[in-house]
Amino acid sequence: MKCRGLFFKPATTAKGKRKVRIGFDVTPLCVPHNGVGAYTANLLSRLEGMGDAMIPLSHRPPLPGYTGDGTDNRVDALSPILRRRLNKTFWMQCVLPLQLARLGLNASHFTNSVAPIFSPCPTVVTIHDMTLWLFPQYHYGLRLLSMRPFIPLAARRAAAIIAVSRATKQDIVRILRVPAEKVHVIHEAASVAFHPIDQESAWQALGGDWSVPERFALYVGTIEPRKNLVRLLQAFAQVWHGGAVPHKLVFVGQRGWKEQPVFRAVERLGLQEAVLFLGYVPHDILLALYNLAEALVFPSLYEGFGLPVVEAMACGTPVITSRNGSLAEISGEAAEFVEPTSVESIADALRRVLNDPARQQQLRQLGLAQSSRYSWETAARQTQAVYRQVSASAAGNHSL
Repeated sequence: MKCRGLFFKPATTAKGKRKVRIGFDVTPLCVPHNGVGAYTANLLSRLEGMGDAMIPLSHRPPLPGYTGDGTDNRVDALSPILRRRLNKTFWMQCVLPLQLARLGLNASHFTNSVAPIFSPCPTVVTIHDMTLWLFPQYHYGLRLLSMRPFIPLAARRAAAIIAVSRATKQDIVRILRVPAEKVHVIHEAASVAFHPIDQESAWQALGGDWSVPERFALYVGTIEPRKNLVRLLQAFAQVWHGGAVPHKLVFVGQRGWKEQPVFRAVERLGLQEAVLFLGYVPHDILLALYNLAEALVFPSLYEGFGLPVVEAMACGTPVITSRNGSLAEISGEAAEFVEPTSVESIADALRRVLNDPARQQQLRQLGLAQSSRYSWETAARQTQAVYRQVSASAAGNHSL
């Protein structure tokens, strides 16, 4: 997608018919290594090839080279005004409405829960979860102040809301009190980069740079309280110190807010030799780790979707997770479920899965089938249908 500046000539098809013009929020691509950025990039890469004119909207250029699957496009020629490092909230609420008025859009899509309060075109808003209301204690104060006032306004003024799971839709309707028919459930998906590979190829990908143990369970995600990692460590200490499993526990993901209790727990529980923190890793390394792990352990207290679960399943990795939030919905019958507030429940699941090759094989097959139900192509088609619906409604013309 080559952007020619802030203002665009009307796009047309080969037959001369004007395309539907959609403003698309790419601000999540300005921040490295975040789940909403992956959602934005993967969805945009599919929508670009579906016939509509996708117009990127951002307060500054996205990170170089940050795109979704299978595209060499870049958002690399934004106008000078977008290159200024404006405060995002000020830009979205005060500057962007003026820009939207000149772009001649049929609709605009905001991918991270907030949108302009006043917009000259219909807006679609994706809300990924409701943790700001359900678990405010797991968010720092600035995030609460900058997000909570605007999400209800965005939801009520939006022509349509996209929820990434049925569980998230239920939370949105209940907490924000918006009509259920306004909220469209469109599931995320694993990147096509996640798939089964043979063990030899996986070890070759790691080389000698990562010090990964021969047998391990894996956690993927931010190191933060909502992920329930202290209880995971307590459960792992039970099975490891007791000699129930020879495996080690590998953590992949960047440090988040209030991460220190996790690292203190490793020392308190005497797990320094059993636990490895790799931080953020590139996608090819993550693919290898998923394929080598004997289980993904993801006992989260709440997820709006739970992307690591689907990524692991797409690689044929057995999954241990909770039923909280969307996780039961997304996992189907393809996971070993735990009660996340029970250390003993997590420990029992570790023993069952890590010591039972037959159960691992069963979970692999179930997971591969479950993950195939989700694709970015399907998500893009469903999202485009929402664009057409809100555009037609605004224009009073249902022939779009």
